[in-house]
Amino acid sequence: MNENEMLKKFIKDAFDKGLIEAVMAPSATKDSYSYALITKKEDVDKLTPIAPVMQWSGADMIRRITRLKKSERKLLAILRPCESRTYKELVKFNQINPENIIVLTYDCPGTVHARNFKYEPMTSEKLIEEMKNGNISSKIRESCKVCEYPTPIKGVGDIGLGIVNTDEPVFFSLSENGKEFLANMGIQEGERDDTQWVKIHRENREKWLKEERITGGRKGLEDFLSSCLNCHNCKDMCPICFCKECFFEDHSVFDYESNKFYNWADDKDGIRLPTDKSLFHIGRLIHMGTSCVGCGLCQQACPMDIPLYRLFGIVGNDLQKVFNYKPGVNDDLPPVMEFREDELHEFEGLFGGEE
Repeated sequence: MNENEMLKKFIKDAFDKGLIEAVMAPSATKDSYSYALITKKEDVDKLTPIAPVMQWSGADMIRRITRLKKSERKLLAILRPCESRTYKELVKFNQINPENIIVLTYDCPGTVHARNFKYEPMTSEKLIEEMKNGNISSKIRESCKVCEYPTPIKGVGDIGLGIVNTDEPVFFSLSENGKEFLANMGIQEGERDDTQWVKIHRENREKWLKEERITGGRKGLEDFLSSCLNCHNCKDMCPICFCKECFFEDHSVFDYESNKFYNWADDKDGIRLPTDKSLFHIGRLIHMGTSCVGCGLCQQACPMDIPLYRLFGIVGNDLQKVFNYKPGVNDDLPPVMEFREDELHEFEGLFGGEE
């Protein structure tokens, strides 16, 4: 029995025992995968719990389900590790009500770019097989290859499924709710050592953080974003960009009289148009950088194939170090939600202000 079949049996058993009344997990579409919400045991076979593609963040789907009210049914949500961290982050932002929800996550083999998958399909079984052999697939997305947390973490989600470095997949609890759930399922918790799988990802990540950093200051950033269409796809797909009213969607705020444009052009020996393109990305970084979990959906959504994760992932990593914050891992509130009067003294005077 492969991992997907094992998870489908787990879901069916949970329905039979009355532990769940609904499940949210990926399901195959014509040429991709999307999340499906299922309320009947007989529909479980439509699911592919570990899918080779991530078109949307599952955490964002749960946000939509619980946006107005808590889940009215006992829901099992099957999420990738990055999605489970996003889930925890959105709970902190009061965007998800976690009541009546059990989150199951698993050792992740990564996902293929949605556009590439359409023309070159890949099965999750192939990705899982490479993972079991200790190899990161060359087919998966950049953000997956450098994922800092490719496996379940205690306190993030409720139930983990261990796949790496074990003869048979094992279930284990990540929370007290998860421990109780597995006990009610009659499942003996198991163990596995994920050290090596995490290590190779973090070694990749350290190299990537050094080699892919955008340099050259303002001009370097403008060059990096030179092909940007200002379409805002990256914002729309980012699960942390959840504001109902976005400043950047009101284009009138960037309307200026013609002499403004001419004066800017005089001062800077010419300007690039539209003028708000870089401001949009910088503004997004300020808002969500400390909570970026590294899902890479921004980069996947870009129609111009700009490697946006190199901007949001690397700058986000820098911001998180400043505040000693790991989004979706720490139990602390996100830095943008918490004011501390006595902090960041190392930056005093950096921009010419009083020390």
